Amino acid sequence: IGMLGSNCLISALKAIGRGNALCNRMGIDTISGGSAVAFSMELFERGIIDEAVVGYPLKWGDGEAMVRLLSDISEKKGFGALLAEGTKKAAEKIGHGAERYAMHSKGMDLPAHDPRCYKSLAAGYATSNRGACHLAGFSYSFERSAVYPDLGVDAVLDRTVDEGKGKLNVGFQNLMGVLDSLKMCKFPIAMTTISDLLTWLNGVTGWDMDGPELLKAGERIFNMKKLFNMGCGLTKKDDSLPERILREPRGTGGSPDYLPDLEAQLREYYGERGWSEAGEPLPEKLRSLELEEFVSPAK
Repeated sequence: IGMLGSNCLISALKAIGRGNALCNRMGIDTISGGSAVAFSMELFERGIIDEAVVGYPLKWGDGEAMVRLLSDISEKKGFGALLAEGTKKAAEKIGHGAERYAMHSKGMDLPAHDPRCYKSLAAGYATSNRGACHLAGFSYSFERSAVYPDLGVDAVLDRTVDEGKGKLNVGFQNLMGVLDSLKMCKFPIAMTTISDLLTWLNGVTGWDMDGPELLKAGERIFNMKKLFNMGCGLTKKDDSLPERILREPRGTGGSPDYLPDLEAQLREYYGERGWSEAGEPLPEKLRSLELEEFVSPAK
């Protein structure tokens, strides 16, 4: 409903349902699919693409056009074949300023959770190793309603401030790495504790792991992913967000004027991670994680 619906100004639930079903059948992520449709609708509105390019009008709120475009993406047909490469690559090939309207980080489309509403998502999206994933740190839940005393969150956090949000992401990204490895659903995490996780893990494996060791495993996971990305050529410049998120307030709703200070959050984040100002793991950090073999590539 968020990405195929309101993100495209579509209110027709039947069309949204059809679009969702099509994505599920064809293996299309509904977040990226909805983002691709909205991206295309805005390009159409601004005259960057037209009916001759797409094959039909792409107007905001048109549920039938949304379903048709998703079908074209799934079949790699016409303009849909270009969108099937993702909004980042599509924007680069379209040109004419289209890059400004591709809402992604590291090539992954932003979901419906807005960093201008929940500020921790700024550092969360920018530093996530796979791009703008709201579940890489799940931090926004602790700015909305959840608490997690095991990681120092004893009360719901103020979503409108930047301070502390870099540090917040570090702890929860590490924990989410653990949950991913355990194949656990993240949604009920606020109803569990580190002790619960250890009881289950040690009970299944026969290990005797403790809390610090468990979280260190999550930290190691995150740093290894970071090293992989560095090996692929990613740098600090890729720890970024679309300019609109950083420069354009929403203007209406419950968060009309808030903009995240990404640079401030990143400074705090890198420091908490034990990384350099360039966003790279320092040798002493890698050694503390028993990742000595990667020290030289990280210098």
